Parts: sequence; C-alpha cells; structure tokens
Amino acid sequence: MSTNEPPPPPETPPPGGYGYGAPMPPGPGGPAWNLGDALSYGWKKFQENVGQIIIAAIVLVVAFAIVGAIGFGIQALLTSDAECHVASSGALVCDKGSGFLWRMVVGALVAGLLFVVGQIIGAGIIRGALGITEGRKFETAEIFKTDQIGPVVVASLLVGVLTTIGYALCYLPGIAVAFLTSYTLFFVIDKGLSPVDAIKASFDFTTKNLGNTIVWYIVGGLVALAGIIACFIGLVVTIPMVIIGTAFTYKKLSGQEVAA
Repeated sequence: MSTNEPPPPPETPPPGGYGYGAPMPPGPGGPAWNLGDALSYGWKKFQENVGQIIIAAIVLVVAFAIVGAIGFGIQALLTSDAECHVASSGALVCDKGSGFLWRMVVGALVAGLLFVVGQIIGAGIIRGALGITEGRKFETAEIFKTDQIGPVVVASLLVGVLTTIGYALCYLPGIAVAFLTSYTLFFVIDKGLSPVDAIKASFDFTTKNLGNTIVWYIVGGLVALAGIIACFIGLVVTIPMVIIGTAFTYKKLSGQEVAA
C-alpha cells in the first residue's frame, strides 16, 4: 500500500459563504479593516458629497432635536423635584418628589424614544452611506424613501425596547445592547433581513469582530461627541462622517467590496 498519498484538499467555506458575522480574508474590497482607513474614508466621502449630505444631516438633527424636546417635556411633566414649604401651622412640610426609581424609569423611556426615532430617521442616511460604498453619489432623497420602512420601524422599535430595558438596569446593559445591535439597520437595508434576523446578525457580526467593532464604536462615538461640543453645529459633519465610516466598517468586516 502506497504511503505517498496526496494531501487532503484545503477546507472550503460552507455553502453561503462565511456568514454575516465571520471575519473574511481580504478580497475584492482590498486590505483588511483598520481605524485610519475608516476615518479617512468617512471624511473623504463626506467631502465628495458635502452639499446633499449636509441637507440630510440638518433634517436629521432638527427632527431629533424636536423629538428630544418633546421627550424631555414629557419627562418634566411626569416627574417632580422635592419641594418644601411652611404650612399655616408653622411646620415645615416637604414633598418627596417623584423618587429616584420613577425618575430612572421615565428617563430610560425618553432615552428609548430618542433612540428609536434616531434609528428611523438615520436609516435614510445609512441607505445613502451604503450606496456610497457601492460607488453611488449620496442623494438627500434617500432619507425620504419608504422602501423597507416596515422592517426598519419594527427593527428600530425592537432595538429601542431592548436598549430601554438595558438603560433601566443602571445604563451599562443599555450601552452593551446599543453596541451589539448597532449594525441591525445595515442588515435590514443591505441584506433585506427581517427585524429579528437583522438583530441576530448584528449580534453575530459585532461579537465575531469584537476588537474592531468596539474600537470603531468608541472612536465613532468620540467623533460624534466632538460635534456636540461644537455647539451641535458640528453634528451635521460628524454624524454623516461616522455613518459612512460605519458603512465602510460593515462592508469591510463582512468581506464585501468597497468602492474607492
């Protein structure tokens, strides 16, 4: 019996590719993801589409500000501070106010409302950002498209509920849920997944690319924060830049081609 048998063939990926979350080797999209490329790509594409993007970003920021004002107005109506006054008998009477627990619950509900609205409005910019990574110009009309609006709204509501529950549990779980579900709408819009499947795909994607997605989540958040510090005016630059960088990150880490 011969001992010079040929070596077994190399393993091939299972049917359907590497899966939504599994890291893939460099392919037609170029070299692997890195932070500098994501930032520079976001900035470069923002500059190339600046006019249309700024109009869309202004719509996003104004809508978010209106909803935020309504949300915090509701919070002010439903909660109250402790107050003390002197009764006719001369005794000091104090009202304990709403209480810490009720304030935390209402605050979490307002945060959840803002998150859901931000997700729904931001879906239009996500759609445009994905188009940029595929070589198309950004058009403000993208944010008013109603295709996939049903899955976008349902996915946003589900993520909002999960995030609100997390925030109600002393905020840290809410931050974790927000991170793990941060690519949900990318899977809804890009892959046409159902809301539940898109949430599962986002969990899978972020955990299998944990180091890179955490780095981008933190740095992207800091970039957006810089826009807030600049009297909110900078948000019309930083939010689109971060969303484009996130689209770049999503495409790269899922092994898809990214237009130069």
